[in-house]
Amino acid sequence: MADPLMKELAYGAILQNFAMANKPVANPLNMALSPEPPIVNFQSGLDAVPSAQPTTVLGQNEEQQFQNWIRSTDWFKEFVQEYNEEPDLNIDEYDYRAAWKAGISPERDPYDNNRYHWPSSDQTGKMLKSEEHPTAWKEFFMRDTGLNPDALGLQNKQEADLYLEMIQQDR
Repeated sequence: MADPLMKELAYGAILQNFAMANKPVANPLNMALSPEPPIVNFQSGLDAVPSAQPTTVLGQNEEQQFQNWIRSTDWFKEFVQEYNEEPDLNIDEYDYRAAWKAGISPERDPYDNNRYHWPSSDQTGKMLKSEEHPTAWKEFFMRDTGLNPDALGLQNKQEADLYLEMIQQDR
């Protein structure tokens, strides 16, 4: 986006979303939130934190416990109701079994019509989402800035990069 006018328009839209974000900031990592993000480059975040590995393998007994638990969750029911099919629990983009073993459950997301979402990482910071997951970038943005990109109205990694670039230029 080399055109300065286009860059300014995009920045203005991002700042407008930021200014108008009256929703509470979801803060799954319980980080101190700062009014201005520090100057960071979270692009390397995907390289800095171990990515989710292929789905955790459970023993037969544990697998049955996992299946019983996940099928009883409101997330599972919501997914089936919305998509008319069961979720694929064996995808490489998210390790549901590792989440279960860590005691993690999906939570309502106020920025997505209050639908259930799974956390990006466990309590130790290990990623449950793979690099290929479409929202993995959000976790690294939050770790690096202490800000929820949804609260800022940022829709994708490109907008997040532009936001950080503009903040840096303003300093």
